Amino acid sequence: MEDGRHAKRPSEAAVPGSGADALTAFAMPFVWQGAATRVLQGEDQLRLLGDQCQSLGMKRILFLSSPSVAASKAGSAVRDFLGERFAARLASIPPHSGEEIVANGVQLAREAAIDGVVALGGGSVSDTAKAILIVLAEGGDIADHANIFFPPDRYDQKILAKPKLPLLVIPTTASAAEVTPGLGIRARDGHKLVFWDVNVVPRIIILDPEAYRETPAGVLTSTGMNAFAHCVEGLYSRVRNPVSSALALHAARGLSHALPAMIAEPAVDRYRMAVMAGAHLSGHVIANARVGLHHAICHGLGSHGGLGHGEANAIMLPHVMRYNASVAGPELALLAESMGADVRGKPEAQSALAAIDLVVDLQNRIGVATRLRDLGFDRNKIGAIARMTLSDRGAYFNPRPAPPADDIAAIIEAAW
Repeated sequence: MEDGRHAKRPSEAAVPGSGADALTAFAMPFVWQGAATRVLQGEDQLRLLGDQCQSLGMKRILFLSSPSVAASKAGSAVRDFLGERFAARLASIPPHSGEEIVANGVQLAREAAIDGVVALGGGSVSDTAKAILIVLAEGGDIADHANIFFPPDRYDQKILAKPKLPLLVIPTTASAAEVTPGLGIRARDGHKLVFWDVNVVPRIIILDPEAYRETPAGVLTSTGMNAFAHCVEGLYSRVRNPVSSALALHAARGLSHALPAMIAEPAVDRYRMAVMAGAHLSGHVIANARVGLHHAICHGLGSHGGLGHGEANAIMLPHVMRYNASVAGPELALLAESMGADVRGKPEAQSALAAIDLVVDLQNRIGVATRLRDLGFDRNKIGAIARMTLSDRGAYFNPRPAPPADDIAAIIEAAW
């Protein structure tokens, strides 16, 4: 897939979502990148943390978390389970982790002579762990290794081939950031730097309700909508394939049931586990199909606009779906069907609208914010974020070419 430099935009005839039928979609050439990751879901898996670290040969561990997670019962439990393997700790990771935090982590890792990393937290913690491992192996500063999109059709992906130390991640949100070879780090100027390195994919992921039982239900719903957005963008991505599409439809179906059930009974572990499992599948979707214009906009809303990534995703998704609907009718029809709609025999445009309506209904059922103004977003930042979006790699993988900055601003304005 897009694992070389200066990738070119395929012809419209080859773009999934431009009217290709199911047979064409399954007959298309593709490469599926499978990650060498062991996933452990269920109660009491966290108590086996020491054994899992031993299986990876990890004896001196850097432990990463956010301040709130560090102070939680899960944070204390992980620290205890690591025991004598605990060598250093970075517990100050904020949302939208930046270059400075990564540099601090690299220094800690070198001073402690670590041989592995354990990360407990959400997307920012996972991304910071990956970034630290990149710098430890590749040298330089993290910004040296960022990928760049040059509109309209050039994507420069850095080749980061050096082996990385093992990473074990225990997610506490439904961001699915731990699953993918991708990561985002906030630059000093507020821009979101993006990276891709298959060698930083965690060797082990532990999905234990003990880790996310204290996570507020609102955080799981907003990050769960981020996971749902992975499914949507993966379905109509320019580089989607039959495997990613199957995972996307299954995960979207699961999340559309699990999120309302979890918000209705937030103390029930089974529903939280279902949300986390759906999110995990969504991570495998974008590990191959990547993300599009929606995530490109959300990166700017986070790094420059100060919104949580899950919050931005929850709000923006139907608006960007409307922009892509004209070229993604068949894929959105499949999404609608996976969510329970009967779209058989209906025109593509009508089916696409049905999918968007179902996403709006899901927003309302789980109580996430639906307007940027509800979160105190500064409307004056829309223009700058629209311009940032054009250099984000998500614009490259979008099924419909990214519009001019003024049109992107209009999409964001519609969500304000």
